[in-house]
Amino acid sequence: MKESPTKRKTRSQFAGVAGRYRVSVDHTDPEDRKILISRFSLDPSHVVLDVATGGGHTAVAISSCVRRVVASDLTPEMLHEARTLARELGRLNIDFVAADAECLPFPSGRFDRVTCRIAPHHFPDVRAAVSEFARIVRSGGLVGIIDSVVPEDPALDAFMNGIEKVRDPTHVRSYRVEEWVSFLKEAGLSLLHVSCAWKEHRFTEWVSRTGMPAAVQREVEEMFLGAFPRAREFFRIRVEKGRVASYSDEKGIFVGRKA
Repeated sequence: MKESPTKRKTRSQFAGVAGRYRVSVDHTDPEDRKILISRFSLDPSHVVLDVATGGGHTAVAISSCVRRVVASDLTPEMLHEARTLARELGRLNIDFVAADAECLPFPSGRFDRVTCRIAPHHFPDVRAAVSEFARIVRSGGLVGIIDSVVPEDPALDAFMNGIEKVRDPTHVRSYRVEEWVSFLKEAGLSLLHVSCAWKEHRFTEWVSRTGMPAAVQREVEEMFLGAFPRAREFFRIRVEKGRVASYSDEKGIFVGRKA
């Protein structure tokens, strides 16, 4: 299958900044991950796949509870960072595999649990990815997804997705909660848990993480500074001395069971 330009762009962009994601404040923050794991009924016999593992934070967190974890990512440099994190923490039961989330190289029913955290907004075809998650988990197994979500208000949706696309050219879309519920149901997963957790982002670290030029980072800041009142309130945009200090968004947490 010929790789799409979007995926080539994603691999190229993240190759150059992979190390930033291993130490990122947003990705190392465990709160949303703790909620997912608490709903995941992990067992020492389980084999788990962590899709689009990035810096490996979810894979490492789960590895202490299960027999084996496979961490996959589209970008080899991300897998290198995940290996580094696992080695630093002495986690020896993690394997690393380069893989496309929309076409995973694993047999059907291979895993007891599948996770994917803060990544699906990069997927060109999120429905295809969720269908793959459902395919490779065993009957009765669980799929857990965490990702940024946007509110139902179309103006707020457009505001945040617009900012994300300027900050990160590989951003496809952050979805609404009800869209995520549909994706899981369409893939044949029965919904066990849905919740949202607010996450504050320190602006300077967040905007520079993707490696965009200073002019693009300033453009993103100007978009926040020019936010309409409803957006400024909803996303909790905090400005200090004329500069953006932080903003907050919601992470949707979803757990589905394969029939």
